[in-house]
Amino acid sequence: MTGIQLSPLGYLRNYADSRDISNTGEQANILMLHGHGQSIDMFHHKTHFLQEALNSGGSQSNRSLPHFKLHYSEAPFDVNGPNMESKVWGYGIFDCQRISGLEHSVKRVLKQLEHLNPVAGIIGFSTGATLAMIIASLLEERDRGLIFGVSTTHPPLKFVVAYSGFMLGHPMYRDLYHLRIRTPTLLYLGEVDTMITPKSTYRLAECCSHAEIQTFWGTHYVPRHLKTTDVAVTFVYRCLIGEPEEENEQRSRSAPKTDELTLNKHQEPGKAFPAKAPRRRLRMRDATLAKKPSGSAKQGMAVTTRLNTRLV
Repeated sequence: MTGIQLSPLGYLRNYADSRDISNTGEQANILMLHGHGQSIDMFHHKTHFLQEALNSGGSQSNRSLPHFKLHYSEAPFDVNGPNMESKVWGYGIFDCQRISGLEHSVKRVLKQLEHLNPVAGIIGFSTGATLAMIIASLLEERDRGLIFGVSTTHPPLKFVVAYSGFMLGHPMYRDLYHLRIRTPTLLYLGEVDTMITPKSTYRLAECCSHAEIQTFWGTHYVPRHLKTTDVAVTFVYRCLIGEPEEENEQRSRSAPKTDELTLNKHQEPGKAFPAKAPRRRLRMRDATLAKKPSGSAKQGMAVTTRLNTRLV
C-alpha cells in the first residue's frame, strides 16, 4: 500500500487527572474515536465535557455508579503528509468503494481494546462512529473479522454512542450489517448536516436491533447542549447499571408509539426516540437554508474527495 504514512501503533491517550476521581465504584473504560481529519487532541477539545457529565451522576448520583475513564484513540493515517494533526481511519467513498487502510484501523482499535480490557463502550464521531459500529459488529460475531484478517477475545460492547455515523456500502462489508448489530446504540444526527445526511444515519439505524436516535438542529459536529448531553449520559447509565424501577415504569407509560413519532423532535432537545427512517426528506426551516447547501454524504469515508486525498 503506497502513499500511506502510519502513525505509531496503538496511539492512545487518557486526559484524566486526580480531580476526576470522585467515585469509589468500579471503573468503566470508554474508547473515543475521532472523525476524519481530526486528532486525539482535537477530539478531546470537542468532547472533554462528556467525561465530567458521565462522572457527575446527575439525577442518579444516589446510585452506585462506575468511574468513567475516556481513552482517546488516534487514527493511523495522515491526511496529506506526516507530522500533521489531521488523521484518518481510511480512504475511499464510503457508500460504494472499498475503504483502503480500514483493516489497519480495525486491527489498531482491537489491540487497544485488548490492552484496556474490558472496554464498556465506544463513543465515536463521523468516521469514528462508523468504525465504532464495525467494532461492535465484529465483537458480536467473531466470523465477521475474517474480512479484515483479525480475531479478538474482547467481549461484546455494552453500548455505542455514534455522532453522525453511517454504514459502508461496498458489498464486501455486507456481512457486518446483514445480521443486525445487537449492541445498544444511540445515534445522533444533525438535521441540517450535509456532510453525513440524516438519511445516511437512518440507514445505519435500520441495521441495528437496539437503536435510539437523538436529533439536534445543527450540522456536522458533536452537540454540547446540556439536555442533548443528558440523553447520552442517561443512555450509558441504562446500558451499564439499568434503569431505576420508577423511571422504567414512567418511561413505559410515556413512550410514544413508533407510528406516532414525527420529524419535529428537534424542538424538544434531550428526547431520544426509537429509530425509524422518515418517508420524506427533513424540511429545512431556517430561512437562511432555503436552498440545500452543496455537498453530501457521498464525499468519502468522509470528505476524502474534498480534501483531495489520493485513493490508493
